[in-house]
Amino acid sequence: MSKKHFSASVLLVLMGVALFTPLPWTRAQSGQQESRSLPSNEEEVLRAMYEKALDSAKSARIDKLLTHAYSRGGFSGQVLLAEKGKVLYHKCFGFSNIRARRDSILPGSTFQLASLSKPFTAVAVMQLYQHGKIDIYKPVKEYLEDFPFEDITVEHLLRHRSGLKNYIYIADKYWPDKKRYLRNADISPLLARYGKTLDFKPGARFKYCNTNYAYLALLVEKITGQSFGRYFDENISGPLGMENTFVFDAKNPQMPDKDIVSGYSYSRRTGFYKRYPDYLDGVVGDKGLFSTAQDIFLFDQALYRSDLLADSIIRLMFTPAEELTSSHDNDYGLGFRIRQDTAGHRIVFHNGWWKGFRTYFIHDYQCERTIVWLNNRSDVTINPYISKIFEIVDSSQEHFPAPEPMMAKDEKFMPDSTTMQIADETYGSKE
Repeated sequence: MSKKHFSASVLLVLMGVALFTPLPWTRAQSGQQESRSLPSNEEEVLRAMYEKALDSAKSARIDKLLTHAYSRGGFSGQVLLAEKGKVLYHKCFGFSNIRARRDSILPGSTFQLASLSKPFTAVAVMQLYQHGKIDIYKPVKEYLEDFPFEDITVEHLLRHRSGLKNYIYIADKYWPDKKRYLRNADISPLLARYGKTLDFKPGARFKYCNTNYAYLALLVEKITGQSFGRYFDENISGPLGMENTFVFDAKNPQMPDKDIVSGYSYSRRTGFYKRYPDYLDGVVGDKGLFSTAQDIFLFDQALYRSDLLADSIIRLMFTPAEELTSSHDNDYGLGFRIRQDTAGHRIVFHNGWWKGFRTYFIHDYQCERTIVWLNNRSDVTINPYISKIFEIVDSSQEHFPAPEPMMAKDEKFMPDSTTMQIADETYGSKE
């Protein structure tokens, strides 16, 4: 494209944003240090300004979409969108106290991540694998003596191919004191007595099961001699500067110094009602991590930079158990769900669903795009919004600057049930 043609194509854009878009040299003039030098070529300056204006337009379209969705009661929480390491959109909606509409959600407000905790647990295990402290291809029983099965490997746990029964269902029926927290170490005695048979031969097929990741957190504790929360603080959240991220501690369940968002479920009869931690929340690894959209973005960027794990380890985590095809277009890696479209484009992601919280993290590593969406309502379905956000991000400059209004579909209120309280129980669901 010639300089003349390019300048003409952006002139109206620059006129429209000049009054409210800071020029590249504004920070330097104000006495602040500028990390990048001013491009010497006029066309490069214009292109940089155009790209900034384009990003601003996309952000405005996304904000219009989500603000409208929020005004219609579509969700409540934090949303972050980034591309190539740059945050394009980050905003908070709603309240921690939904019924009273008070205590606004802020950037530092922390959400129960539910099953979105699992990628972090997997990273902790793979750090130990990278350092030679664990072999994921060896039986779990070599590390946990009371593990009740011989042929299940650590990899089987990571990929949800163990055949183990879900401890939540067993505990719901047999845990004797529902006022006392169930802990990770309590699972083996329960399985040894009430979950003696496997659902299938280890490695034979996929079945999402929270028990797998509860055992992985227990493995971290056994090998390191630390609590899972302590290991996480020292080796993941601390090094990355994730200041508002922590693992639930059953010994200090109130956590008065933390800005924790309350989770809500919905009943047609009573409306929204607040959810509280119960005895199942004592188990961590499968859930139990609290964080913010901004902190998860730090984790996301660490995956690109290989700050926590070597590139080869990350590639292994993003590798499905079975090769993806047009008929088998989604699978599970090591801590991440994997999906591939018809064009061969592949993303890794994880979602979560637990007692008043709905969460989503997309790590689109091929396009270097990220979406983090944390909700303190478990009744919402956010996939339609995510699809429209990607439509906006992928839109060409021909659509710039003013899009047509994008109307989100009405959300369905879903009655609460025991099944719905259990995060991500069915793989391949719409969420």
